[in-house]
Amino acid sequence: MSEHVRRRSTRRAAAAGLGLVLTTATVSPASAAPTPTTLAEDLQLPLGLAIGDDGTVYVAESFSTLTAIDKQGRRSSAFEGPIGGVDATGRGNVAVVGGGPTGLTRVLPNGRTTTVTDLEAYEARANPDRGARYGFTGVDATCAEQLGGFPLEPYDGIVESNPYAVAIAGGDWFVADAAGNSILKVSRNGRISTVAVLPPVEVVFTPDVVALVEQEYELPLPACVEGATYRAEPVPTDVEVGADGALYVSSLPGFPELPGTGGVFRVDRRTGAVSRVAEGLSGAVDLAVAADGSIYVAELFGGRISHVSGGQVTTFAEVPFPSTVEVTDDGAVYATIGAFFPSASLVRFTP
Repeated sequence: MSEHVRRRSTRRAAAAGLGLVLTTATVSPASAAPTPTTLAEDLQLPLGLAIGDDGTVYVAESFSTLTAIDKQGRRSSAFEGPIGGVDATGRGNVAVVGGGPTGLTRVLPNGRTTTVTDLEAYEARANPDRGARYGFTGVDATCAEQLGGFPLEPYDGIVESNPYAVAIAGGDWFVADAAGNSILKVSRNGRISTVAVLPPVEVVFTPDVVALVEQEYELPLPACVEGATYRAEPVPTDVEVGADGALYVSSLPGFPELPGTGGVFRVDRRTGAVSRVAEGLSGAVDLAVAADGSIYVAELFGGRISHVSGGQVTTFAEVPFPSTVEVTDDGAVYATIGAFFPSASLVRFTP
């Protein structure tokens, strides 16, 4: 790992801390969400969630274990290894993505695993966001000389991969690469192609933003950046296939990762066209698309599961540190909450 990449990863981890500090961001009034039923407790850092057609719930815990929970609440280990995201369809058709040299793995009904493809190698070869420009890109030359390097100075998308979420669609897989800022398609024969690169998220450095960044990052900023626009990396955190066939992607932007900078994008998987569906979210780490086209978003740092419909964002349920969300065809909403607690929980909201 290069020094540039190492520093970038360190800053991203620090940014998560900033979002955690700023959990007092204003949220809209909660709607009349039903009272949730607790299905499982004692989960450890659950950051991936999927529901199979047979009702089995799959939870990715602590980046290392895929736990299967059946309808009776019985648990079993379905996969051990680097893991970030998971999706399931049919009976036992499960795919996981995560760290390691491969990135995308199928978990077969008999418990055996098979490697689908090497996502890291594709990033090294293609670097889909190489044409994107991040940082303070619009300041004058005098100001640019004062930026002092990464993460303030302008930089192009570098080679870095973190497959964080996966969606199964027919015989293909769609992967959200959080570090690559891209949505990838993996065909059934393992061939990888880029569907889309999410656009940079623009953050205006108001006096309040300048003060927060200087305090939380211990990063002195030159006076000339006040009022300037910073182009943050979009960092896709989940991908789902909607009823319209399009892909829906949650985004938790990188540095400076302030409350309200997250959002949801719609991606036409045939043309790669990207449009913004929702914005103003705080820590959008996971989403689910209902049969009616509405969207549920887990806002890790916003303390809520939000509901997006007709371009409007409302609060579905106020819960502590929601880290995942899924919705079934009958409208039941599943979520993991208390992600940063010693013991997180899996809950279900029944309509």
